[in-house]
Amino acid sequence: MTAAARLIEASLETNRVMRLHPTTVTVRTGAVTAIVGANGSGKSSLLGLLAGDLTASHGRVLLGDQDVARMRPRERARARALLSQDRHVSFGFTAEEVISWGRSAWRGSPASADDRRIVDEVIERQGLEELRRRPVTMLSGGERTRVHLARVLAQQSSLLLLDEADADLDLVGRHVLDTAVQSHVSAGGSAVVISHDISRARRTSDDAIVMSHGRVLAHGPASQVLTNEQLSTAFGIPVDLA
Repeated sequence: MTAAARLIEASLETNRVMRLHPTTVTVRTGAVTAIVGANGSGKSSLLGLLAGDLTASHGRVLLGDQDVARMRPRERARARALLSQDRHVSFGFTAEEVISWGRSAWRGSPASADDRRIVDEVIERQGLEELRRRPVTMLSGGERTRVHLARVLAQQSSLLLLDEADADLDLVGRHVLDTAVQSHVSAGGSAVVISHDISRARRTSDDAIVMSHGRVLAHGPASQVLTNEQLSTAFGIPVDLA
């Protein structure tokens, strides 16, 4: 199994609170991995460690075969693209300008010669042509999310990390999101997605990680892990996905 990323006994403690207990997981190359669990279960902490935005208190985090703690910010940005829950933009940048930020990781490299083509192609594929010139401050929450999704796609990193990217999206937006993730994986990339839409996650993911109170309860094929029993344990309430 080729690993896109790995946590090796990695933990995260802040202000004497253990946000993630020692955890070992592998994100497979060429797969969509869903992370599910209640609020405060450690999902975003795990994703932040994978992104290198958070530093493990103990253990190691690898992107491919590189220790994320030893990678420069631009190296990390070329290896993974993160769509966090914080997508606020205070100033009136256009949607096109925000999407173009995804190319910053490649500035000064030969790949930057393709910046304009890549931005144009992402805008077209994501159906954002009508929003191209509009300030993001004038867009709806769902439209802003789609713009930021286009930004991380323009980054063309092999690993996509999406933290509740579907939260503000309608049915059309979720279809666009799922199609984009599947296309990325079909092209040889990998994706880790946090979502509260568990039924959809079970349909669209290859693997799943179920979390509770900063621990991984189960990790494996989505069809085997996202069960009523596991989810009921994780959420502390009866869950029936039938």
